[in-house]
Amino acid sequence: MKSLRRYLSLVCLIVLMVCTSCAKEENAPYGKRIEEDLTTLNKVDDNYRNWYEIFVGSFYDSNGDGKGDLKGVTSKLDYIQDLGFTGIWLMPINSSPSYHKYDVKDYYQIDSSYGTMSDLEELISECHKRDIKIILDLVLNHSSLNHSWFNKAATAHQKYIMGLPLTSEEEAFKDFYSFYDGDNPPSGYQKVPGRSFYYEANFSSDMPEFNCDNPNVRQEFKSIIDFYMDKGVDGFRLDAVKYYYINSQTKNIELLNQISKWVKAKNSNAYVVGECWETSSSILESYYTSGIDSFFNFEASVSTPSSYLINCLNLEGKMLNRYYDGLLSNIEIAGTHIPAPFLDNHDMPRFTSSGNLSNSKFQFALLQMMNGATFTYYGDEVGLVGTNANAPDQNVRIPILWGEANEEGNCNAPSGTTKKEYPYPTVKEQMEDKNSIYNYYKKVLLIRNQNPEIARGEVSLLKQDRDNKILVIKKTYNGSEIGIIFNFSPTEDLTIDFQEFEFDSVVGQIVITGEEEKYVGIIEGKTIKMPPYSIAILK
Repeated sequence: MKSLRRYLSLVCLIVLMVCTSCAKEENAPYGKRIEEDLTTLNKVDDNYRNWYEIFVGSFYDSNGDGKGDLKGVTSKLDYIQDLGFTGIWLMPINSSPSYHKYDVKDYYQIDSSYGTMSDLEELISECHKRDIKIILDLVLNHSSLNHSWFNKAATAHQKYIMGLPLTSEEEAFKDFYSFYDGDNPPSGYQKVPGRSFYYEANFSSDMPEFNCDNPNVRQEFKSIIDFYMDKGVDGFRLDAVKYYYINSQTKNIELLNQISKWVKAKNSNAYVVGECWETSSSILESYYTSGIDSFFNFEASVSTPSSYLINCLNLEGKMLNRYYDGLLSNIEIAGTHIPAPFLDNHDMPRFTSSGNLSNSKFQFALLQMMNGATFTYYGDEVGLVGTNANAPDQNVRIPILWGEANEEGNCNAPSGTTKKEYPYPTVKEQMEDKNSIYNYYKKVLLIRNQNPEIARGEVSLLKQDRDNKILVIKKTYNGSEIGIIFNFSPTEDLTIDFQEFEFDSVVGQIVITGEEEKYVGIIEGKTIKMPPYSIAILK
């Protein structure tokens, strides 16, 4: 009898709890929660991916020497995959005398501080097991001054201008780099140490520029591409493509076309993205005629004063038209190719450095609602900050803090770093906090991955109301449609009847939460209430 009474009491308690919960939910400021599927993922089988840029030296230290390495990247692939990234871009990993490794000393060797060629092969294999593509930074406009090629070229060119006979190897190397033999060299040229002529160096005296007209140079470029594609890499990020020929857009495009053909001949599904630091739409459209899959969209990034991903939040959201215009421009510039929008990278201040956490979160969501292949800089997912304005680039390449100081995996800051600060908790702490930047990124990327229309869909405008900070768009892909509602207000709730857009339900939400939990809720029928800086996905 006592057991029966206990059972009935327990049933009543459960019913009371459920009813109380229902009452609270019905009376909650945002109404009834929408139903979301937070488990289903769509496999990505094309190059419209969420790419994660990694500076290996500051990512994860696998052997306790204070430097990030390739084995460290391999050990964190599950972390990268779980966040929702489907591709990684490794900044240069070849043998180099510098911390940044954009001055390559040997294109066929891995820098010893990062590991070995076997470590790269293991990383490639483990990426592919997880359906993650991997692309390498390919620096073809210049090498290190310490490269054996430069030493050979300087010796051969000196003999050439002296009229001395050359061996077949010296003949091949005499114009391997961009040399100048006159007395008054153009701007950007440096004197070859111990020689009577000059070499072109657009970035640094340590980085001599190749002579890309030399067929031997081009053959070496092809050999490098073939070497790494035979290892299994899925493509390349091409560094500084405007500097192959500094004053000739036409010749740059011709070489890029050749690079594209070399890559696609090895793997038609490979992916190549070029760094053409340019905001002119017409110039970027011209570069796309090269056949390269993507060029970074600098107009979206924090490096551009007019960045639409930054400025669309001005006037408390009344500049939302900047976002919509930028979204269309992002697609139009790429044409039939893949747009590549991003917010920041290793050459610019981290966009999270503004100090406005809500803005930074929402800007990331706005990026991930755009078409194309998006790029995210390592550490942004936990709010790493740093600026290189009047400061060294090392300051924007500081290490991720995985846990407490001296914990396994933590790296030392690159030599030359003058400032590092961590205003937000470690990765370990953020993974356990549902309101963290980390978990916000994870939710945003989940929504993007669940809805292939976001990256690939044809865009149409359903509503744009600057006064009420409302933007509603439709994306259509392979016969499937989704709607996306944006509340651009940083402070005001938005009530909207989504029935007018001819969608049946809300299937996803992206909401910035804090101490007070917020969500997109149904308050009656097909009317929803959206908190500030939130996004709702309709189907």
